[in-house]
Amino acid sequence: MILSELVQEALRSLWRHKLRSLLTALGIICGIASVTAIVSTGEGAREALLAQIGELGIRNIIINAKKPPSEEKVSEKSPGSGVLEYGLTFRDREQMRLTLPFIEKVLGVHDVKEKIWFKSRRLDAHVRGVTPAYFETFHFKPILGRTLENVDEEHQRRVCVVREGLIREARYLGDPLKLDVKIGNDFYRVVGVLPEASFRSTNQTVLGIDDRSLEVYVPFRTVVDRFGLTQRVSEEGQSENTRVELHQIVCQVADVDQVLVAARCIRTLLNRLHPRKDFEMTVPLELLESKRKTQQIFSLVLPVFAGITLLVGGIGILNIMLASVTERTREIGIRRAIGATRFDITLQFLVETVVLSLLGGSLGVGAGAGFTSALHHFAGMETRLTPWAVGLSLVISTLTGLVFGIYPARRAAQLDPIEALRR
Repeated sequence: MILSELVQEALRSLWRHKLRSLLTALGIICGIASVTAIVSTGEGAREALLAQIGELGIRNIIINAKKPPSEEKVSEKSPGSGVLEYGLTFRDREQMRLTLPFIEKVLGVHDVKEKIWFKSRRLDAHVRGVTPAYFETFHFKPILGRTLENVDEEHQRRVCVVREGLIREARYLGDPLKLDVKIGNDFYRVVGVLPEASFRSTNQTVLGIDDRSLEVYVPFRTVVDRFGLTQRVSEEGQSENTRVELHQIVCQVADVDQVLVAARCIRTLLNRLHPRKDFEMTVPLELLESKRKTQQIFSLVLPVFAGITLLVGGIGILNIMLASVTERTREIGIRRAIGATRFDITLQFLVETVVLSLLGGSLGVGAGAGFTSALHHFAGMETRLTPWAVGLSLVISTLTGLVFGIYPARRAAQLDPIEALRR
C-alpha cells in the first residue's frame, strides 16, 4: 500500500471510533498546547525584556540620588544652615568625565517639585532639568513637536517637553504645541509631547520616575538658574530644606564590552566620595543578565511539566493501539494471508499512530494559540506565536506518535497469520 492509502485507511479507522480517538489524543492535545503556550510566552517575555532594556540603553549606567535614613539626616545637615544635603554632585559628574576615558557621555539631571498649571487646572507633576542628549540616550522620540535642543540649553529658554499623559490629565483638547504651562511663577512653552509607551514600569523605577506623577522636561540650566538647588520639601506633615545638586547621573559607555568594567570603576569612585551611600546605581546590562537567568530557570522547569503531559498522552496512545491490535487480530490475519508483509503491517499501524498524534498536535497548537491570545488580551502578558514554535510542536507530536507507536505496530506484525485467522 502506498503512503496516501495508508493515511486514508488510518483516518477511516480513527473516524469509526471518534470518541475513543478524541480521548486518546487528549493527552497529546494538552501536552502540545502546553509546549506552544510555553514557547510563545517565553518568546514574548524575551522580546519585551529586550525592548525594555534596549530603551534604557545597554551601554548606559544610571545613578540616582537616594535620601539618607532619618537617623542620618541630622549629621548630614550643613552646620548652622538647617539644610539637608545629600545625593550626587557636580564634582561627581566631573570626576567621571575626567577619570574614566571609556565613558563618552556623562549627563546630569536635576529635579524640582513645583506647582504646574494648565490654564486654571493644577496638576501633581514634577520638573526634570535635563540636557538635550538625555532624550537621545533613552530613545525618547516625541509624537508631537520636538525635544529640547542645544540652543534651548545655551540660552536658558523657558520651553518644556511633556508626557502625553499630562495633556490627558489636563483635559486639554487644543494643540499642545500652542500651550503655555505655568511652572512656579513663569510660563513655559510646550515644544514637544512624549508618548506614554516610553514610560513602562521597569523604566520608571530605574529612571527614578514616580509612577504617581508626571514629568515636565525643562532645559537643565533653566531649572538650576530659576529654581536653584535648595528646595523645601513637605512630607507627613513636616517640612525641611534639602539641597541636591544632581538627582541623577547617566553615563554612556563607548563600547558595550566595557560597561561592566566602567560600572565597577564608577561604584568605587562614588563609594569613596559618598561614605553614607546616598546613591543607588543601576546597570541595564546587569539587569538584563539577571532577568535572563530567571527566565532560563522557567524555561527549564516549565517544559518538564509539558513533557509529563506528553508522556501521559503517549502512554494513552500506546494503550489504545495495543487494544486496537487485539480488536483487529482477524483483520491482520486476512491481510497477511493475501500477501501483506510484516513491514506492511508495521507501517500501517505506525502511520495510524502518527496520524492520531498529528491530529492531536494540530488541535493542541490551536488550543495553545488561543490560550496565549487570551493571556495577551486579558492578562496583559506579552506573547508571540512564531512559526518555529508551531513547527516544534508538530515535530514533537510526530515523534511522540512514532516512539509510542512502534511497540504496538511491531506486536501486530509479529502475529502468526494462522492463529490470527482462527480468532
